[in-house]
Amino acid sequence: MIAREAFSGNSISVKIIINSKKSYLDEHCSRCGSEKRVARKWKEEIATLTGTTVLKHTQIVCMNEECQMEADELLLKEAQKRQDAKMKKQANDELRKVNILLAASKIRKNAPEINS
Repeated sequence: MIAREAFSGNSISVKIIINSKKSYLDEHCSRCGSEKRVARKWKEEIATLTGTTVLKHTQIVCMNEECQMEADELLLKEAQKRQDAKMKKQANDELRKVNILLAASKIRKNAPEINS
């Protein structure tokens, strides 16, 4: 664990913990209290401006199958809700773009020609 001391103008010290050694596996499930386990691990390479960055992923699941199924259903519902909101936003953006173009064309038609 790396801890740093931060001091403000009134000499009040605040300890900031940057990296703790506590693992997610040490915590119990917040829904049912069962232990957790690692379901799978994988690495992902992402291209950046300075090369590539390797991300390490770990999927941790509840040992209680019923609890995990409920959690998966909840995650699926949330993902569907986000997808629906994204589709609605795209439709609204397209409609707004069409309305802006219609308004601009009406203004051009009604604007008097300037002869120089």
